[in-house]
Amino acid sequence: MKSLKLLPTIANVAAGNTVSVNMPVGNTYETVYLYHEGVTPEQIQNIKVELNGRMISEYPSGARLASIDNHYNRKQTAGVLTFNFNRPELHVLGNRRFFGLDTNASQGIQTAIISLDIHADASAPKLKAYAQVVQSVQGAPNFLTKVRRFIVPVSAAGQFDIDTIPKPIGANIAAIHLYMPDGADSDAKCDITKAEMLVDNVNWHDLDADIAADIQTANGRTPQTADSSVIDLILDGDITNALVLTRNIQDFRLRCTASGTGQVEIMVEYIDTWRAGGF
Repeated sequence: MKSLKLLPTIANVAAGNTVSVNMPVGNTYETVYLYHEGVTPEQIQNIKVELNGRMISEYPSGARLASIDNHYNRKQTAGVLTFNFNRPELHVLGNRRFFGLDTNASQGIQTAIISLDIHADASAPKLKAYAQVVQSVQGAPNFLTKVRRFIVPVSAAGQFDIDTIPKPIGANIAAIHLYMPDGADSDAKCDITKAEMLVDNVNWHDLDADIAADIQTANGRTPQTADSSVIDLILDGDITNALVLTRNIQDFRLRCTASGTGQVEIMVEYIDTWRAGGF
């Protein structure tokens, strides 16, 4: 049965502090709602979801978390950051139920937290968190979305390859978000104008960012085109279309085209399970 509950009081909430949202272990967390006052999503920074002190997902700010949610057209509420552990955009209910932040004792999980920094410019911040949980099943761990962030410098406009994205064996990749907000050309579009995905020299995403965004929109997405270009591999809501990372993959790379210089921030959505010592 589903349960909705208030999470423990968040201690030391003040401008300039690092705080933690503690999630009591034992159940499977489908969603965590972080209510905030006196601090903007941009001022909630260095967000990390951690199990047993090991990072599962990371976001540079609440604004980036909200941007990814907006891409999937997930419901949002003003004044609330939502951590969707169960991927509501999947079309099959059974698939959605395979996902969640499972903290069952059988997995050896002793601590589950969301840590974050409150920017020094926040004005009298207040934080309160609620969770939607279901009973976990011993010995049947849920799938996790693990969001990992990488920064790549872009020294010149034009085409360049990124071949350093980790490919942990057994995990899948659901989507890759490339953030390079509009620069000198002031066209209100992300400066990554094309993002290709090549697996052992086979190109699985050979189209301009504008066309990719059009197709994503046709599939119910809300592309954040001013900030990002996205390689979305689960457009039809079917998680089985994610890229499976196997030992047979020798070369995995992105081939990007940029209209400006600076850096591209890459947010990779991996699909994996929790295991001690894992990725």
